[in-house]
Amino acid sequence: MNRKTLKTLLAVSVTAVALSASAMAASIGGASVKADALNLRTAPSTDASVITTSPCGSVVVVGDKVDDNWYKVVYRGATGYMASEFLNFSETMGGNFGTGTIYGNCVRIREGASLDSGILTTLNNGTRLSVLGVYGGWYKVQGTGVEGYVHSDYFALNGGVSDNFSDMNPSPSDGEVSPLGQIIVDTAMKYMGTPYVWGGTTESGFDCSGLVYYVYKECGYSINRTAASIYENGSYVEKSDLKIGDAVCFSTNSASIGHVGIYIGDGQFIHASSGSGSVIISELSLDYYTRNYVGARRLV
Repeated sequence: MNRKTLKTLLAVSVTAVALSASAMAASIGGASVKADALNLRTAPSTDASVITTSPCGSVVVVGDKVDDNWYKVVYRGATGYMASEFLNFSETMGGNFGTGTIYGNCVRIREGASLDSGILTTLNNGTRLSVLGVYGGWYKVQGTGVEGYVHSDYFALNGGVSDNFSDMNPSPSDGEVSPLGQIIVDTAMKYMGTPYVWGGTTESGFDCSGLVYYVYKECGYSINRTAASIYENGSYVEKSDLKIGDAVCFSTNSASIGHVGIYIGDGQFIHASSGSGSVIISELSLDYYTRNYVGARRLV
């Protein structure tokens, strides 16, 4: 396969994922779970597959009311559907909604949740911020020395891309940071400190490939399960060309490729470390990882 064809296929793949992940263009408010546990499903039906389960008191962003029985929501970066009878909905709700990413350049951060509010600053594509509340179609955000409000059309929670942005930027051009790669990193960062468990692929514990597999799956990607087979996915990336979201692979004493993590930028990667016993961030420049580095794969 020639380079031009490969680039075209990758662009189509990235576009398709962006569109599939971008179902929620704006929020209409927030909600808290009032059941002991509530399933997030792939469709507004009790017959639909369960993506994850949220405990009582969890907060979700509500994107739309599907009908009298279901809301479309984002919970911990995953977009799906929850039964409305088990949610306390409010157009305005404070709480820890995780982090999100600015989509678009010169996006205005305002003093209040209104277009009439004063402009505090403008932020560019890829800026990550903490989400402190949902106010109708606005998020209260904090970071980079500012606390204010951004419209949800130009801001995406982990795992969900705004329709507005995916229409404007269906795929990154050469030399740009993929916004989907940023989402991968944001999602992985939620699991910092999670215990290392051999064979683990759940939030209660991960092994190295289990973490990578789970994060990509949560963001809507299907990749191979083991470190060696992940190296067969995507396209090869030179170490000098690493971008956030790339899978970085290492050899071990027992296998040619026996360890994998996710590159987060600035020469660092996040991974489930058996030596440390948890999900941590490490420097690629450390002697061990320099000696055992095999290569990287671009999966988004």
